[in-house]
Amino acid sequence: MKFKQIIALLAIFTLVGCTENFDELEKDPVALSANPAGQLTFSQLCMSGDGYYQWRANLIYSGGFVQHYAGAWNVTEFGSKFKKNDDYATAIWRNGYANELKCVVDIIEKTSGDAAAVNMNAVAKIMRVMVVQRITDLYGDCPYSEAGLGYSKGIVTPKYDKQQDIYNAFFKELEEAFVQLNAGGGAVKGDLFYNGDISKWKKLANTLRLRLAMRISEVSPAEAEKQAKAALQNGVFESNADNCVMKHLDFPFNDTPGALDFRGNGLSYAFIGNENGDHFSSLMIDFLRNNGDPRLKMLATPKTGGASGGAPAPGEELYVGNTPGVFQWDMPGGSTAISGIQPYLKLKTTPFLHVSYSESQLLLAEAAFRGWVTGSAATYYKKGVEAGIRQLEVYGAAPATQSAIDTYLTAKPLVAGKEKEQIATQLWVTYLLNSIEAYSNWRRTGFPKLLAITNPDSETGGVVPTRLYYPNDEAQKNGVNFEEALSRMGGKNEWTNKVWWDVN
Repeated sequence: MKFKQIIALLAIFTLVGCTENFDELEKDPVALSANPAGQLTFSQLCMSGDGYYQWRANLIYSGGFVQHYAGAWNVTEFGSKFKKNDDYATAIWRNGYANELKCVVDIIEKTSGDAAAVNMNAVAKIMRVMVVQRITDLYGDCPYSEAGLGYSKGIVTPKYDKQQDIYNAFFKELEEAFVQLNAGGGAVKGDLFYNGDISKWKKLANTLRLRLAMRISEVSPAEAEKQAKAALQNGVFESNADNCVMKHLDFPFNDTPGALDFRGNGLSYAFIGNENGDHFSSLMIDFLRNNGDPRLKMLATPKTGGASGGAPAPGEELYVGNTPGVFQWDMPGGSTAISGIQPYLKLKTTPFLHVSYSESQLLLAEAAFRGWVTGSAATYYKKGVEAGIRQLEVYGAAPATQSAIDTYLTAKPLVAGKEKEQIATQLWVTYLLNSIEAYSNWRRTGFPKLLAITNPDSETGGVVPTRLYYPNDEAQKNGVNFEEALSRMGGKNEWTNKVWWDVN
């Protein structure tokens, strides 16, 4: 990204809570490495404001793979039929390293050993985990220990760390950050997530640790148990008030990689770019409708056309999802005969939910079911589902009544023998709008059971890809390390190979 474009972006920080550092940014507008506050703001904006990879990695591929969405041309053609598109598959790799990771690594380098910036250093460590967790979970082995050090240490061909080693480093880094964070550790400036609230950052570190612990539950259960216990003991999210939310602004989208604008919600940019072609899948709508879930009307709008044309017939179901693998115009009755997405979910000002209390409670429900942590799995499950309903209010949804929530929870409790499926399916719903996480959890658990893709032109024969493939130009830019990584991951740069923790 050109400096003038970065500076244009930094100039709007006063609108989003970075006023106290603005004078410093103006004094030194080019040397971004001297402005950790500006870099923190920039990296946080990128994580959900990057419409380029939100469109490709989150909506088209992850959202299509796990059947959150269906109907739009690109989601159907590539995310449901599993066709390769190098631009789509590599978007988050390219932008994540170039924008987000470079910034947080610079912050860590700049603040290391500075007694007045202990908290800033700790927050940057947490951010580094957040950024690379998405990359490694999507691709597998990847640069971590040497990534982002081209300027400070001259490392321009970073090694690809093994994913197991990356996860071990994640746990270590989150523990270090949790211990570092303290009232006397200096202010955290430029923070759009928590406005410098140290107690919130400590909970985020532990909740991320819980997420990562459960991510390795199938491949390394002993380590997963150890890390889940430590996360709970240190203190995870306690309510929706702790949620890691990014609030966005109403700014136009530019899909040119060199001129991206990160101030608006990147997923909303994608919805808008797909010209209202996106719909929730029939798997999602059927689950919500058939179970009497209060979230149905909070997420979806009723159809306006009938399955046979014209207006819906008397008694005709008004909430209908788009069948995965079927274009919206090929659905019975066409696009008006399927439910839409609530308008407040498609605004550029729509917040983005990175990590939630609902997620933490559902993961604790699974950990408790496994006997890893104290507490009742049923109680954690109930709290997680209710929080998942309540969290939709942040988007502008009318609150569900307590009576409606209680009725749903009473009718759909955690059932013996189906715990893993129920918990994983509720996580799938909670992760809606953050399909990257849903895709990872689906690969780990195998739930929910997805609808079969029978399209004859599917490039994989209907088999859901199990990772995204690396940019092919890595073979020229970082050939030795690239080939070494491939040798550990099946020998070919294929998306049917599996990442380390995926043993399902």
